[in-house]
Amino acid sequence: MSDKSRFTTALQTIVTRNRSPLFRWSLSLGLCVVAFALRYGLSDALPPGFPYLTFFPAVIVTTLLAGLWPGVVSAVLCGLASWFFFIAPANSFALNAGATTALLFYAFIVSVDIVIIHGITVTAQHLKAERESMARLAHSLQRSNLALAERESEQQVLSQEIGHRLKNQLALIQAIVSQTLRSKNDLPGISKTLTERIGVLADAQDMLIAGSAGHASVADIVQKIAALHGNEGQRRIVADGPAIKLSSKPTLTLSMILHELATNATKYGALASVDGVVNINWSVESRQGVEAFVIKWVEQGGPAVEQPQDKGFGSRLVRAGLPSSGSEVIMDFRPEGLVCTISADLAGMQSEQIG
Repeated sequence: MSDKSRFTTALQTIVTRNRSPLFRWSLSLGLCVVAFALRYGLSDALPPGFPYLTFFPAVIVTTLLAGLWPGVVSAVLCGLASWFFFIAPANSFALNAGATTALLFYAFIVSVDIVIIHGITVTAQHLKAERESMARLAHSLQRSNLALAERESEQQVLSQEIGHRLKNQLALIQAIVSQTLRSKNDLPGISKTLTERIGVLADAQDMLIAGSAGHASVADIVQKIAALHGNEGQRRIVADGPAIKLSSKPTLTLSMILHELATNATKYGALASVDGVVNINWSVESRQGVEAFVIKWVEQGGPAVEQPQDKGFGSRLVRAGLPSSGSEVIMDFRPEGLVCTISADLAGMQSEQIG
């Protein structure tokens, strides 16, 4: 900072400081008394013609520190004191040519001083107010810029999330269409199966939208599948497990797998028999220090089960929607009923970052 800038800042601080009326008027009277005492004490040392030597500084300092009207009062008191005590004829208010000239000179000088100092004071106050206004504006702009940057960041994250979820759903739809075309030969059968499977996908998406932060609970997924396959009031599908939430892609995949299991159970398995029951249990197990999500589908009371020739729909969906590391679907076709075990890394099932 230059010397000029330092001086300007210091001057603004002096002239814009708020002072009480008592201080201002006490300062005005006090400086008048000090100026008179100094002038009286220097009377013998000064040559004639210097009646205002100590009064000019008193008026200037008073106007600068106390303001306009204390400065005016100080100028009047100092003028009267110099006129009475130090302008010939001394100790009187007599007017002659010399006294008139001296008083006019004094009035001109102090008037110019007061006007200039008052102008500086007003200008400094305006500059201070403008500086404060600019500081508030800069702070407001800074907050606006930060808010804009946060909104842009949120929009970017939202766009990435939408793209990620769209990619997930397209991968699942691709798997659904591919498997349906592979397993069905007649056009009505293909249409019906695709409609059912995509309907399950849509229902799972609704669960994600209704859930918190795009997650759905396993209990809601199972309940939705049970209701879809005529379980209302029959308790043909019995479910049990802890509260676990899954992210979007595993939710869609698990919904499709359970739907396929329920569809096959209705056609060929436990749900095709009056006494058949399906038990769905899920849990979290520790496997080599890693928490794994495990869900089991167990059929009982249905017709005898035979090993199918082709791979099930669920095993193909694993590659599309479950975490790639350590995920598997085991289909155990026991004579008394199918047992399907689905396992995957729990952290991966709850994260959107699935390979």
